Parts: sequence; structure tokens; C-alpha cells
Amino acid sequence: MASNLLSSRQPILDKIVFFCAVIQTGSFRLASEQQGISAAAGSRWVKELEETMSVELIKRSTRQLVATQAGQLLYERFSPLLPDINSLCEEVQNLAEQQQGEIRISSTPLFARQYLTKIVAEYMQLHPQVHFKIFIEAGSFDPLKVDFAFRASASYQGELQNDSLLVRKRLLREPLYLCASGAYLTEHGTPTNPDELSMHRCLYARTLVGGNRWCFERDGEMAMVTIRDTLECDNSEMLLDLAMENAGVAYLPHSLVSQQLASGELQHIMQDYQCASFDIDLFFRPRTPMPERCSGFKQYLYQRVAELQQ
Repeated sequence: MASNLLSSRQPILDKIVFFCAVIQTGSFRLASEQQGISAAAGSRWVKELEETMSVELIKRSTRQLVATQAGQLLYERFSPLLPDINSLCEEVQNLAEQQQGEIRISSTPLFARQYLTKIVAEYMQLHPQVHFKIFIEAGSFDPLKVDFAFRASASYQGELQNDSLLVRKRLLREPLYLCASGAYLTEHGTPTNPDELSMHRCLYARTLVGGNRWCFERDGEMAMVTIRDTLECDNSEMLLDLAMENAGVAYLPHSLVSQQLASGELQHIMQDYQCASFDIDLFFRPRTPMPERCSGFKQYLYQRVAELQQ
């Protein structure tokens, strides 16, 4: 039976993979988005799969879909094979002399604009058969759904790092500046120490640079301040715009505010305190072997980030 099905002209393996995605997500729409086909095509695939196997796999209603006994058996037996099938395909691809396939990336907006856009464009020129899916986002990510993730954080002496099974590589480190517009400081006064920040409107990103816990150091003494929830936004470029519109005090990396500080659009405050550092880290799963397209891109990324910082 299995031999006849596999030797048929129907793309049965593709249909089984899509069927497993439907059961996993509980939705034809979500499964279609995940697999990159239309919902209509996906629905037709499952129906054709049922016709090929001569058995109902999914009971459908207007509110939900449920696997039949046969469908549950197919899902339980086939879905554990998917990672091995994917790994096998990657190993076969690695035998090709030319890099090919898809690289999936999750990146914060600032790193994407300052570095990633240029690096990816260059890499696509060098390797035309490599293509990318890039998700611009902050916060948590699913390491099983992306090959690389770039995340921003604040670091300071004595900080505790979270345990992780992912490889973490520091790409960038630059100072953070506490800054505000002259108009805001004229109206609300200029803070001279960390405690006075509690009396100011502060602009922060919870997933970036320490969130609402800002760190300062002077004369070897550390001060950690939990600022009040005035405005939260997980896009540092928007925080810059808000600071320039007199919305409050921002805590931003040097590369983002250097021009505004030089022009006087923003003022650097509490300069006698040393702030935390703004870090960009690369995260990826340890894979042996890593697909050649990913390994090659990783090495090119390290090289170009170092060059672009000079």
C-alpha cells in the first residue's frame, strides 16, 4: 500500500507535511501561511490526501477541526520524522558546491537598518541561490523557526546572564547616553543624579537596553534605577523621535544619537555618570553540521560587522 502511494504521481509527502501543519496549528489558514501556499490550495491538498488514502483524516465544522482516528495516527507517526527529513535535506544541500536555500532571520529594527540590510544585500549578490526571510521584531523568538536572531540588551558590571541552550555571540558594544531635548529640560529641569529620574518622563523599551531598569556608575559605585512607566516602545528610533519632540528623557546608543548631540537637538545629561553599554548579540542553535548557507553567512556577517564599525 505504502509503496503504491509513494510511487503515484500525487505529491503525497507534501500533502502529509501540510496535513501535519494543520493539526499542529489547528487552522488551515495558519498552516497555509506557515507552508507558503494559499488556504484554498491547502484545503484541496488535504481533500486529495483523504481521497488517495481512502479515509477521512479531519472532521471539519464552522468552529473547529479535529483529527479522526486515522488522522491522529498519521500525525503521531509522521510528525516526529519532520526534523530528520529537514536535516537530511540540509545535509544533501551541503554537498552542493554553490550555497543555496533559505536563511530565516529575526532582527531588531535598529540593527536591521544600520547593518543587516546592507550585509544581506551583499550576500545575495555573492550567492544568488541563497534567499532570506527576515522578521523585524523585538522580544522573544522561536529558535526552531529562525536560523539567526539579533537582539539588543544593556550590559553592566555584575549583571546576570540568563542560561540558554543557544550560542550567543557579541557583535556590537557601544555606550548608552542619557539625553533629552533642550525644550524638555527647560520646562522640567535637568536631572543631576539617578534618583531625580523618578521625577521625569522617561522613554524606554522593555526588550531593549535593560527595559525600565537603568544602570549608572560613578566613582566605582553602581546605581540601578527603576523608572516609572511613562512611555514604552520597542523601537529605539521611535524613542529618539519622541525625545526630539520633547516627550521626555531617553537612554539611547551612541550611534543613534551622536548627530543629534553634535547639532544640539538633544543634550547629553548626567555626564559625570558612566552608563551601561548597548549590546547587539547574535543567537543561533548549535547544529552539526550547520548548513553551508548558514555557516557561510555567519562568517560573512562577522567580517562585515567588524568592517562597518571602523
